[in-house]
This record gives sequence, structure tokens and C-alpha cells, in this order.
Amino acid sequence: MSNPLALVEDILRCPVCGVSMRVSNAELKCVTGHSFDIARQGYVNLLTNKTFIKNADTAAMINARQHMHARPFFQDLARQISDICVEVSQSSPAATVVEPGGGSGFYANALIRRVDAARAVSFDISVHAAKVCAQQSERVAAVVADVWQKWPVTDDSADVVLSVFSPRNFMETERVLKTGAVLILVTPEEDHFVEIRTKFNAIGIQNHKNEKIAASLENFTNIHQLVHKSTELLDGSEMFNSLISGPNGHHIASADPQMFTNIEPIHVTHCVNISVWKLV
Repeated sequence: MSNPLALVEDILRCPVCGVSMRVSNAELKCVTGHSFDIARQGYVNLLTNKTFIKNADTAAMINARQHMHARPFFQDLARQISDICVEVSQSSPAATVVEPGGGSGFYANALIRRVDAARAVSFDISVHAAKVCAQQSERVAAVVADVWQKWPVTDDSADVVLSVFSPRNFMETERVLKTGAVLILVTPEEDHFVEIRTKFNAIGIQNHKNEKIAASLENFTNIHQLVHKSTELLDGSEMFNSLISGPNGHHIASADPQMFTNIEPIHVTHCVNISVWKLV
């Protein structure tokens, strides 16, 4: 597999001094001399000593999320996101996609498979996520970086920012997007996983989340919005994967998965809001 980092090196910026970077052998180097080793798995870690790492996803959480992504709802969600991206990027077939908090890069990869000339940078604070992401595609670069710090991406370089169930740094989103480019945002509705969250007293969904998001996007116009909802019969192991794949995983990841094997299957609600925002 070729190095996806070389495909996007022109938009990467040094997290220390902010200047351009280039792939050289097994390193990513900036012109002032800062260098970052490219791991044998293919990702690069661009975290600095200014970063306070808290609640990075564990290997168990990433593994659970991969199992969850194989289920019909999430496969269909990835297709819907890809459909939207194909539609909004028709004027830019060689689209550059930035996926902050991308985890294993599942959604960026689904999108890239639909747009032949597109390329993507998917970054996450979890090294475990980056290891998985780096093995997925020759056109999705895997980077370890913090959503809440300045992104290692140049100004006005992205045609699409893809934010699916991830922390939302709208200041950085606006900085890296080209004028007229789009933010594709996916957030859980209040009844998403409600049966599981009730059954296991798990973390809830913030009230009026989407209204608060809309109020934060002052320089964007909402051009598309829909709610994607279905129910699915989940057994105990699937419930366990659903729980530990997200924020609840930091609280129950040490639980024994075998405890869930004898739980009776229940119908679980999946409900997410998909919105597209154009930078004006």
C-alpha cells in the first residue's frame, strides 16, 4: 500500500510552527526542521506537549466500534453520507476531505470509495484509532491530533469537513474550509440508543443539541437536513459493542463482555440528525 500521507502532504501543517510539511522516507518533516516519525502501520502522530490527552478511545472501544459499523444501520448511514458528499462535491471532483475525530476513518473511507479522485485526512487523538484507520485506504491519511488544538491542516484547503459523532470545533472547521465548501454534520437525536441507555443507566444525549449547534454556525447556511431513524434487534454482545464504542466506553470498558451474552435481545432505536452546512 502506498503512503496516503504523501497524497495530502500539501495541506498538512507542522503542529509546532505551522509551516508546510513533506513526507521524506519514514518521516513527515517541516521546512524549519521539525520531524515526526511515520509509524510502521502508516499513521503519523502530530500531538505536541501542549496537548492534554483525556479520554482517548482504547483498543477495546475501537474494536467494538468496528463491529458496530458492520451493522445495517451504520452501513446505511455511511451510504447516505456518501450520497450527500457526491452531490455537494460535483463541482469539485478531486475533493479534499478533512475528518476531525474520525476514529477508525469508517465514514471517510466510505466517502472516498464513492469519489474516485477524492482524498482525505482523518485525525483522532487515539493512537489505537489511527492504527486501524491507516490500514483502510491508500487515499485516507491517518493522523493523531487533537480536535481542540489547532488542526494540522492549512487554511482554506478542505472541500468537505466530515464530523460524525465527533467533538465539534467550529472555529477550526471554518478556518480549514474553502469559501462555499461544506460541513457534513451527524449528531445523535435524543432517542438514539434510548433503550440501551435506559437499561444500563448510561450517559444520555444533551438536550436541544441541534438547536445549540445551529446557533454556533453563524457563518454557515444550512442547505440540507434529515433525520435517519430505524430500529434494530440487538443481542447482548451487540448492546455491549454499542455501549463501549462511544463515551460510555470510558466508564464500562472494563466490564466483562461475557456478562452480556445471556441478556435477552431487545429492539433498539437508532436516530441521528444529518445536516449539511455551506460556508458563506
